[in-house]
Amino acid sequence: MGKNVGVWLDKEKAYVISVNGCKHEIQKVESNVETRVRYNGETKSYSRIGGTFFNPSKKKTKREKHQLNHYLADLSSKLSGADNILIFGPADVKKELKKVLIKRKDKPAISLESAEKMTENQMVARVKKYFT
Repeated sequence: MGKNVGVWLDKEKAYVISVNGCKHEIQKVESNVETRVRYNGETKSYSRIGGTFFNPSKKKTKREKHQLNHYLADLSSKLSGADNILIFGPADVKKELKKVLIKRKDKPAISLESAEKMTENQMVARVKKYFT
């Protein structure tokens, strides 16, 4: 049997739940992904500096993608050594995490499930039930 880990995540945070028999350990990981950045005086879909126009949403999208990649890399490092991983949560970000984990050398077994917002106890119960 290997090391079993469940991950509930959305864009703001993740809960990494390690299960070993009756025992479990929870680690909360904050993402620092800015879901809505507001620029001073933002009113139009473009901005003007001098005679040059630029679209601030492109910059925002690039920054959000960079922050998301950093978040997923951080989560991946916390899942090192896991043989079986259950990824669940409400957002599509779980698919992105799976893509990151598939590229690893140790190739863990990965399952994806949809789930709504849950309490920590509900998360632990779901992970324990999945791995029994």
